[in-house]
Amino acid sequence: MELTPHPRSVAGPIRRISVEATRLGADRLALRYRVEGDIVRLFVPEPAPAARTDELWKRTCFEAFVRVGDSADYYEFNLAPSSRWAAYQFRGYRGEMADADVDTPEIASAADGERFELTALIDVSRLARLDPEADWTLAVSTVIEDVDGQVSHWALAHPSPFPDFHHAQSFVLDLPAPEHP
Repeated sequence: MELTPHPRSVAGPIRRISVEATRLGADRLALRYRVEGDIVRLFVPEPAPAARTDELWKRTCFEAFVRVGDSADYYEFNLAPSSRWAAYQFRGYRGEMADADVDTPEIASAADGERFELTALIDVSRLARLDPEADWTLAVSTVIEDVDGQVSHWALAHPSPFPDFHHAQSFVLDLPAPEHP
């Protein structure tokens, strides 16, 4: 799936961002983001020990919002190339927010002059409002910062005049429940 920059964003050095999202069994979410462009101009935070960290979305960050079907409640995952991460649960649109009970996601990234890739594997087995037997709907996005400090916002859908990855109409990627033999 292709992400597009928000109309108020300047793509800067980035030509293209794509994402693959896959359910691995009933309780794991796999994400692969591919960024193409003048990657040396992409701000990538230095590698760091994996740790839960707030406000990752202010710099280069890869995000996924997950809900069951069209539920108003959802989870947000923020994944940084440094291996820092965050996970939150929301009751309704930007409603009551709390840390989500997940183990540290497995995050890996690699880059060359033209491509940057981030992969993540998230165990969601302890997330009570994410029924493993139900279909999930995702909103997938990225915040990209270049070395000059210019920030662009990319997503599968931009239903709001301002970047708003939480917007209900941003949830456009369906991941069906796993089939059982």
